[in-house]
Amino acid sequence: MVCDSIYKGKGYRIIQTYFPDGIDTSSANNSVFQFIQTTGSTQRIIFQDTIYSSTGKVEFRDFTNDGIQDILLQNTSDVKSNWTYYLYVVDTVGDRLTKIKGFEEIKNPKYLPKYDLIDNYVNSGLEWTSFYKIKGNCIKDYGIVIYDDHSDSGTYGREYKKAIQEILKIEKTRP
Repeated sequence: MVCDSIYKGKGYRIIQTYFPDGIDTSSANNSVFQFIQTTGSTQRIIFQDTIYSSTGKVEFRDFTNDGIQDILLQNTSDVKSNWTYYLYVVDTVGDRLTKIKGFEEIKNPKYLPKYDLIDNYVNSGLEWTSFYKIKGNCIKDYGIVIYDDHSDSGTYGREYKKAIQEILKIEKTRP
């Protein structure tokens, strides 16, 4: 996949190689992901990772609020269509990728640029939302979960706002 429309003038490409029987017997990984830069006739692998992906789907979304599209590689989907992804933060100045550890545990991740947070909405027997933040190359889980009982009283919306305010308060007091 040539990424010129996303990263103009950088010569970036994504190659995913799928192995239907897996890469080796010690893991469930079935794909090799490569992020490559081509300059003239020279090719350089910027980043390579072995992953499990049930579809090989690639998405581009900014998860760091820097205006640069980061790379999401689909990991799995459960029976309720809750998708998980691997996240690779793109640095176009240093021509680097950083894999965010633990991101693949977040179902249906959505970035909230106003708060620099990630939330999700998980479909299950009882729908729920939790909150996260990228800290360095890892995910911080705030341990706050709110449930959507779909009641007419609107408790989910109030609880959501309350959770955001609590997280902002926590972040303000930490260096």
